[in-house]
Amino acid sequence: MFKRLLLLGFLSGILAGIAALIYQKVYSTSVGADFSNIAKPVGIMIFNVIGCLVASVGYWVLYKWLKEKTEIVFNFIFVILSFGSIVGAIGAKLPLDVNSPELFPGLVIPMHFFPALAFFTLEPLFIKISEKTKSVVA
Repeated sequence: MFKRLLLLGFLSGILAGIAALIYQKVYSTSVGADFSNIAKPVGIMIFNVIGCLVASVGYWVLYKWLKEKTEIVFNFIFVILSFGSIVGAIGAKLPLDVNSPELFPGLVIPMHFFPALAFFTLEPLFIKISEKTKSVVA
């Protein structure tokens, strides 16, 4: 099960990173503010993959402790951490030469939810819930 969770974390991180890069391109085109020198594409991909890998390890740890209650507890924790992570984006100190710094939170705040969305989207493909036993089958 651990290997499947790591694969889930890696693939959902890649999916979230691609979605974030597409969003960055659409956002910068639509509002005319380019923050690619601050939110670098490589950094976006790395943080998404690492975030989803950490989430998959967290899911595994919770499964070892909680068994059938894992999914609801994990989903709740992941969403709370996603909301909590936007505090850093709101309080980010930008260089003084950046044009339209007030638009930066509009770019990065939605990106904080992409890892959770990707993980929740791909999770049913990797973790099967048996209706009869209510246990995770990997």
